[in-house]
Amino acid sequence: MAVVTPIADKKEQKLHEMVEQATRAFAEGQFDVCERLCVDIEALQPGHPDVANILAIVSAQSGQLVYAEQLFVKAINAAPQRADLHANLARLYLRQRLYSDALERFNSALALNPQAVLDVQLGYCAALSGLGDHDRALSLLQELQAQYADDLNVVMARYSALHQAQRLDEAKSCLEHVIAAAPGYFDARIQMAQLLLQQGAGSSAESVLREALSLNPGDIRAWAMLAGLKTFTCDDDADKLAIEALYNQCPEDAPERIPLCFALGKANEELQQFEKAFAFTREGNALRQRMSGYHADAEIAHLQAVTAFYTPEVLGGSSGLEDQRPLFIVGLPHCGSTLVEQILAVHPDAGGSGAANGFEQSMFEQRPPNQRLTFEDIATFSSQQWQEVGHSYLAKLDAGDAVRVVDNTLANFRLVGAIHCALPHARMIHVRRQPLDHCLSIYKHNLEAGQLDFACDLEQLGHYYRHYQQVMQHWREVLPAGVMYEVDYEKLLAAPEDEARKLLAACGLEWSDAVLPVIRAIRADAVVSAAQYATQLQPLAAILAAAA
Repeated sequence: MAVVTPIADKKEQKLHEMVEQATRAFAEGQFDVCERLCVDIEALQPGHPDVANILAIVSAQSGQLVYAEQLFVKAINAAPQRADLHANLARLYLRQRLYSDALERFNSALALNPQAVLDVQLGYCAALSGLGDHDRALSLLQELQAQYADDLNVVMARYSALHQAQRLDEAKSCLEHVIAAAPGYFDARIQMAQLLLQQGAGSSAESVLREALSLNPGDIRAWAMLAGLKTFTCDDDADKLAIEALYNQCPEDAPERIPLCFALGKANEELQQFEKAFAFTREGNALRQRMSGYHADAEIAHLQAVTAFYTPEVLGGSSGLEDQRPLFIVGLPHCGSTLVEQILAVHPDAGGSGAANGFEQSMFEQRPPNQRLTFEDIATFSSQQWQEVGHSYLAKLDAGDAVRVVDNTLANFRLVGAIHCALPHARMIHVRRQPLDHCLSIYKHNLEAGQLDFACDLEQLGHYYRHYQQVMQHWREVLPAGVMYEVDYEKLLAAPEDEARKLLAACGLEWSDAVLPVIRAIRADAVVSAAQYATQLQPLAAILAAAA
């Protein structure tokens, strides 16, 4: 007697086959076939998690990050026990440098599947590093390297963690190992160039990039980095022509076009072709904005909540810790903080390095299990809890015998109040610039972190900048005298030695001639003024003027 397959089983089998076909079509780059299959699957079983998952991955690859997040959440809601769905959302958050969110989702994936694939475990370690928990990340990576001795992805993950922990020599050794083992591993070459640049070896970085381009002439990342390293002096520069050729080959809506736009913006600015330069910069930012997952209203609301929450009464809740070493440089990108950090870095009593994002991680450790840390939670912090935050951060420092330890996590401008509660003797150095020049500098650089996507649109940038100024004004009003020192970038360029002396004194450091080579290398004429773009910047200037 024949066995009759139940209709439900037939439907399930058909769905399974269609999902496999859609997945295979996606892997082979047949996106139109993939989307048609997804539509058919959705018609057969509305709300199917695999449809949402595949479409989310497609959306993420095309830069539609907000839509991708919505689809991943939809997939998780339909199948909350699927570890792979949580991991995919975690990767999306990691891409946007939303490390707390990424860690939460990686935790969910690992809880559902403790034997998760290597990629999930590496993502978990990357989220830990992003939050400043370098010791834990490196410990886990060491275990993974013992388990996967021949996997270069583990070595690259270890490089990333060491780099974020400022253990640069060890990080460099990881890259050398990967390049020797796999000369075609281009990401290792790009990272090596970035590391050499960070160490001040610009010519060596250029050599690494040119070697990479000899192996892969179409590597857009290498061309974009090379453009950042050199000064363009003629319109028929061979590198400029190569970048233009790649730009012309890129589809107009391709994410790969973004770094090329910014590279050509820089090149044309250096050739004093300002209208052309701004057109490229505007195009790059428009593409970034189209692909951004940035929530402007939520970010502005958060900044407003910061100033409302940290009243003098809240700031009176101190840990009582006496440690005076931490020195936090705060502000927005391209404020001049790198120059300030360089001055401090060569001082004999300011060695060591604060952990990137280390303070945020120390705050994150105080959150309720599997929940976000809210202002309501912070309002209940006892002196003991603030001590725990402070001790946690201090344990992350690699300070040696330094009198001051510098933390250049600029986004800590939002956390100044919390820092003061946990570390009442820490100093804040706020580096600021003339607002219009500062906004222009932010706008014309390809700031890739998701939390910096306010820079993609001039009006949005202006409104964000106004709220940033309000936050800093709030700290001026509520912090005790002497806790925060402000450096004006323009004054530092105009009178570097005088301003450097004031800076060191504010940090409790004696003058040292060791800083002279840094300040003598400063060139005030190297900065392009916003006056060159007066017409293009009118909407931004109006917003900033209203704030003033």
